[in-house]
Amino acid sequence: MKQIFLTLIIIIIAIAWTPTANAMPEYATRTGEPCNSCHTSSAGGGLRSPRGQAWVAQAKPNAVPTLDESLKILGVNITTNPADYLAPSTMPPAPAPLATRFAKKLQLLERLLEYDGN
Repeated sequence: MKQIFLTLIIIIIAIAWTPTANAMPEYATRTGEPCNSCHTSSAGGGLRSPRGQAWVAQAKPNAVPTLDESLKILGVNITTNPADYLAPSTMPPAPAPLATRFAKKLQLLERLLEYDGN
């Protein structure tokens, strides 16, 4: 009984003595943006998104840059071809019908019947 009581006391002391983590939303308040504008986690903290990386690279100004601005700040150059995203002017040809098991077996049987041996 004493061991259980002593274990409970140790657990209670360990929990009570553990410092709590206080989130400091000073940057979110200053920029007017939620934490997930700069962090990959919606709760904040951890890895920074491209917007957060660009914001830190600019010495933490009062506004978080947009994604386009962030990519320019980070030196990312993205070029796209609009034709890749547009529907083709002509329709592609219809695909050949799928062969069924019966059709495959029939083809094999025809080949075997045509075979005269060596």
